Amino acid sequence: MRVLFLTLALVPACIFAQGEPGFRKSSLGFAAELDVPVGDFSSLAGPGYGGIARFQYGTNFRAAATVSLGYLVWSKKDFVGGSIQAQAFEAMAGAKAYFTPGFFGSIEAGLYFFSFTRTGNVIGAEGSATRFMMPVGIGYQKSGFEIGARYYIFNANANSFSFTLGYNWML
Repeated sequence: MRVLFLTLALVPACIFAQGEPGFRKSSLGFAAELDVPVGDFSSLAGPGYGGIARFQYGTNFRAAATVSLGYLVWSKKDFVGGSIQAQAFEAMAGAKAYFTPGFFGSIEAGLYFFSFTRTGNVIGAEGSATRFMMPVGIGYQKSGFEIGARYYIFNANANSFSFTLGYNWML
């Protein structure tokens, strides 16, 4: 019984005792993302979901440089006579600043490669566009797990809120 108890106590501790990314440590992480369009963007797309892969290079300061790749797909938005389905691939670079161990603020900049499919009663269409964007966010990470919220700035009238939940492996 004692061996079973020690095994159940020590194995998770060893797995999760990797330390925290940032603070002079590099990591590779993956996160699930939920996106909520606001402004004019909400009239073209419903709530979205996707994932992000991020490399984080910790510096000697309370900061880390980041490079991320992600994919989002938004739910269909119905219109009179049809619907539209939007999706995007993102490639960004930025930084995280750690206010205290665990709590951070982030800013990234990069490109969003949008594509959409419009289906209609009479005619359909497909298209794509590349946009510059800048997500600004806050978050918390502990034992490799990370939770965050970001505000994606597309333009003055079309933006979105994003919520992420993921895990970072130290390298």
